[in-house]
Amino acid sequence: MVWALLAAMCATAMAQQEEGTLSWQPKVGMNLSNLSDADKPIVDLSFGIETEFMCTDNFSLAAGIIVSNQGAKYDGQQSVYSDYTVDLDYVNIPIMANLYVLPGLAVKAGVQPAFRTKAKVKDDSGTIDMDKFYAQYGSVVGQEYEVKKFDLAIPVGISYEYKNIVLDARYNFGLLKIMDAGDAFYNRVFQLTLGYKFCVDL
Repeated sequence: MVWALLAAMCATAMAQQEEGTLSWQPKVGMNLSNLSDADKPIVDLSFGIETEFMCTDNFSLAAGIIVSNQGAKYDGQQSVYSDYTVDLDYVNIPIMANLYVLPGLAVKAGVQPAFRTKAKVKDDSGTIDMDKFYAQYGSVVGQEYEVKKFDLAIPVGISYEYKNIVLDARYNFGLLKIMDAGDAFYNRVFQLTLGYKFCVDL
């Protein structure tokens, strides 16, 4: 009953993009992710929730918590390892500014701190912790690797809303190397999500 009432309020408020509207949006989608030095991207899932506040009729601020599975595929390097996949899980906290250029159509940009919750490497022999994998690899090539637990990205994108359903596409440019090694290892993630807005007027 409560959800139905909030959905009805949202349908009216968001059609007008009224100032003072607060919404929250559960969302789920997919990532096409890569690392800047990797050979192939991977496809995986993302899900979470975002809250948006309409500062004016066509400008809003939003923040969220998005669980994001990322990574990349590597071909065997220097005959040390066979092909392997880096599997990373992050809790992303996107903080976005949204400009509605047409009713329901928004362009967006912001900043996104992220905290790594998992880092694994998978190959034909199984799965190993990423820190251990790169410690072993580093000992072979004579270089030390430290996998970082914090990342920072610039997300930019576009979204379209129709009857409370929101299709959101954004690209996350990683600004920090995920490990101290060379000039590579930056996260690159295209994220496509589908959400539903529940809103109230303040």
